[in-house]
Order: sequence, then C-alpha cells, then structure tokens
Amino acid sequence: MTVAASCAGGVRRALEANRAAYDAIRLGLRVGMTELDAHAIVQAAVDRVCDDESHEFIGDFVGGARSGAIEGPPTDYAFRPGDLFILDLSVRRGDVWSDTCRTFFLGRPTQRQRDAYAAVLAAMEAGERCVRAGVVASSVRPRMLAELDARGFAGMMPHHGGHLVGPEPYMKPAFEDGCDGPVGEGDVCTLEPGTYAAGEWGIRVENDYLVGADGLEDLFGYPRDLEFFVIGGKP
Repeated sequence: MTVAASCAGGVRRALEANRAAYDAIRLGLRVGMTELDAHAIVQAAVDRVCDDESHEFIGDFVGGARSGAIEGPPTDYAFRPGDLFILDLSVRRGDVWSDTCRTFFLGRPTQRQRDAYAAVLAAMEAGERCVRAGVVASSVRPRMLAELDARGFAGMMPHHGGHLVGPEPYMKPAFEDGCDGPVGEGDVCTLEPGTYAAGEWGIRVENDYLVGADGLEDLFGYPRDLEFFVIGGKP
C-alpha cells in the first residue's frame, strides 16, 4: 500500500467542498464578472463547507482565450458571451487534498467545442477502463490520447492524464510518459483529459477515483454532461 492509500475517506470529505464550489459557480457566475469574482465565489463555498476545520484551496481559474493556455491564477479578466471557463480546484480539508476540474460555458458552445467535450469524456472513460491496481502508470495516457486522436483532436492534450492525490494535491506515479511505477490498490488517483485550442478556448474534466483490484470507483460523482455546465451568458 502506497503513501496515497487509505486516504479515500479524507478525499471524499474534501470533495464536498469541490461540489459546493461548482454548484456556486453554476448559480452565480455571469458575463461581466471577472476570474477574481469567480475565485471569491469559490472561496465562500469552500469556507462554508469546511467551516472552522483547517483548509485551503488552490487551482486554475482561466476564462476565455486564457483557457486555451491550460492553467493560471485568477485575474481581472471579465467574462464575455461565449467564453469557456476552466475551474480546476484542489481543496485541502484537514490533512487530505482533493483535485477535480470542470469546464463552464457562458453561452451556447460551438459544434467544435461540443465535439471536443465529447472527445474529452471519451478519453476519461478510456482511462477509467484502463486503471486498476498494478497498472503501469505510463500506459494510461496513450489510451486516453487514442480517443482524442480518433475524434479529430490529435496533439491537443499536452499535459499528463492524471496522478495520485491524497496527502498532497499532486503525487506520483502520474499518468505520463516515463512514469513506469505501478498504481496500488487503495490509492486515490485523478483522471484529467483535456483539449485546448491555443488562444481560443480549452476544455478539461477531472475526477478523483479509488483504485481497486478490478478497476476504479468514482469518488466525486458530480455531473459530466455538457448541458449541466452551460450557465448562460446574460449579466
């Protein structure tokens, strides 16, 4: 059992804050608000859930064309109609971290964005089918990339496909080239496929999973359907 193992209960508790944060963004984010406003919405939700328990959060708050750059802290960029917003959120509650990502649409997505979102979900499902106790970490990302490639998004996921999470928000083995260690039963891992049109938009979805002998258990259980994340475009 690795250092990340036996953390599933703590990750589940931290994920309560992730759910609250995404719910708050769905209800509260509007065109004209800034990434810093989104950060404040998340701050309030995380503080409310974690209350007086020791906690913190980190993450990517990138909207509009900035989402095509994959990651970054919140800025005073003001959301425009048609923008995408990547919210990659890691919450520490007590001694354990969570790490999830969702992409929000401020208005109706284009067909290309819809196709990209479907490809990202297919890549996630490929990872879910692949990961189980004993799998070599470096073997996972190629399975995910194959799904993106088959759907016309080759070369548009430059980052890893996921990693272990628990005592730290990012732990190895990670699902990346050259990381040939095995994933252990009882580990908690993420899968986080994405696709990015540089200078235009980006899409990423990430869940946390408990690794078992025969596969994965999704610890997050939060919706993935694109329509759930179309939050309108009106001020």
